[in-house]
Amino acid sequence: MTDKKTFGSFIKLKRIEKNYSQKDLAQMLYVTEGAVSKWERGVSYPDITLISDICRVLDISEHEFVTASSDTSTRKVKNEAKKFRIIRSAWILAPTISYSIAILTCFICNLAVNHTLSWFFIVLAALICAYTFVPTVSSFFTSKKLLVFAASTYLSICQLLFVCAVYSHNISWFLTACISILMGYVLVFLPIFLSKTSLWRYKFIITFSAIFMLIALMLMHIRIWQPFKLGSAILMTAYCFAPVIVCAVVCFFRFSGFIKGGICITVCAVVLYFTNCIADLLFGASGNNHYRVDFQNWAQCSSGNVHLIVLVSCLLISLVLFAIGIFLRTLKKRKS
Repeated sequence: MTDKKTFGSFIKLKRIEKNYSQKDLAQMLYVTEGAVSKWERGVSYPDITLISDICRVLDISEHEFVTASSDTSTRKVKNEAKKFRIIRSAWILAPTISYSIAILTCFICNLAVNHTLSWFFIVLAALICAYTFVPTVSSFFTSKKLLVFAASTYLSICQLLFVCAVYSHNISWFLTACISILMGYVLVFLPIFLSKTSLWRYKFIITFSAIFMLIALMLMHIRIWQPFKLGSAILMTAYCFAPVIVCAVVCFFRFSGFIKGGICITVCAVVLYFTNCIADLLFGASGNNHYRVDFQNWAQCSSGNVHLIVLVSCLLISLVLFAIGIFLRTLKKRKS
């Protein structure tokens, strides 16, 4: 510990900063006013049992007590942490109060105007949904905040849709809507979650496979209330997903980025070009005009002309990428 006079001056300074008299400080520490006076005059040190109480009353750390000096860096960190806690509390408290006032107001208005609770539950579900986004339920958790945010927001959207379905007296679309929203959540959040696991290399394949299964599930549900060729629809979905899976697999090969890009563009162009043909085969439609090419007759052959232009353009881009990739690979081999 520093010398008694330096220590006494420090205690006096902190007491004055708190706007305490020697008598006030003595009463808070359950000591005599004379004892406080001796500390400040450098006559004696406080008893060791009083250290924690002195630090608490004068709002100083034990390090500051021992060194008789202000630890500005530590104090700054503490102040910033305190400000953050205040802001965080306000971020949670302000919306909570606002939502509560809104719920109470709507409850009273619904009863006063309609003499029953009719549209109130829709408002309640909407405000619950809004609360999961701002300030978010994840504020009350210390870990796995992103998972909590994703789960809470998705469930809140589903409960809002359910209330709307009940009020519209038509719940046939409810599950379809929930699955559609789930596909969006899977596309956004699943790669993030998988990137923190041993499956991070396969996150895109797993993600799009999960989306494909959700689409198949959604189609099966739609088939219940809207008849159509379920098998053909699932096969069409698989056909559309094929280039995505192929491109994800291509990324695992040790090719240059240019060659990978050329392969992906080629696959996507070919799949896009034959999409209408596959759809006609699966659903028994007749779409001969899809592939008629006549650049002098755009009125009747616009679809075929555009399809051919897109296919040729993509293939030319792929050839350029292949050429660049092969050139760079050859150049690298020569240098080695």
